[in-house]
Amino acid sequence: MKQLRYFVMVAEELSFSRAAERLHMSQPPLSQHIKLLEEELGVKLFNRTRREVKLTDAGAVFLRESRLLLGQMRTAVSATVRASQSDVGTLRLGVATSALFDILPAFLSLVRGAFPGVEVSVADMQSQDQISAVSHGLLDIGIVHVRPDRDKLMHIPVHDDTYLAVLPEGHRLAHAEHFALADLADEPMVALSREHGPAVYDAIVASCYEAGFSPNFKHKARSPLTIFQMVRLGFGVALVPRSYASSGYPGVCFRDLPPTAGKVHMEAIWSEKHASGLTRRIAAEILPRLAAVRPGPAPAP
Repeated sequence: MKQLRYFVMVAEELSFSRAAERLHMSQPPLSQHIKLLEEELGVKLFNRTRREVKLTDAGAVFLRESRLLLGQMRTAVSATVRASQSDVGTLRLGVATSALFDILPAFLSLVRGAFPGVEVSVADMQSQDQISAVSHGLLDIGIVHVRPDRDKLMHIPVHDDTYLAVLPEGHRLAHAEHFALADLADEPMVALSREHGPAVYDAIVASCYEAGFSPNFKHKARSPLTIFQMVRLGFGVALVPRSYASSGYPGVCFRDLPPTAGKVHMEAIWSEKHASGLTRRIAAEILPRLAAVRPGPAPAP
């Protein structure tokens, strides 16, 4: 790398004396380095006369490639230095869909306040996929629905989300004075498909059973916005985590349900085996604070 820097300096100055001056060295050692480099490569890099120094065709090619190599070296050094610091870098974060509405904004606010040099790369992923990705070092931290298959990972509770009922704006129960989950027993329902949200799906089924009925899932959706649109079009009613409602949606009404109607439990996971210094600091300093953040109120009916 030293020889490359010396060569580039001479090539830019086209003068051994001026290059030596810029390098803060005498000219003879510089000339010797260039001679050794040419001998090692087996090609002539410069045509020298008493009056001028010119690059050969091979030297011009080597100058281009040397600049690329030196640039890559500077990038490698910079990245290595950043990696040694636990307050800069990129954090690869996975989030379950329901975490996008309340938990992710709170997490980003806390990280940006404490670690302004950190870039957060976010992937919307199912909990099971996150567990696998964190286990293999493909994600640094995941925010998942509590699952039994994450026991080999570090984990901390970050949020408990209650449920809301979603009704078409003109539904008979949309503005009823008294409302309970059991009132939906005979209603067709729209649900997040179990394939896309198994934890949410199972928790909703359990909540309906607890209220004394089996949910009549007539339609399946892949995202919260799809659920809201299908409800708005009159396909049925829905139960969703409270955080979904923070996005708002025209033509639907959100009704509160008591905490006894069930909760979605969420936690953050990370791998001690694959954790970087940055991941460990965020796990220690940010995740406990995230658990204390409470979501805002749902939109009024």
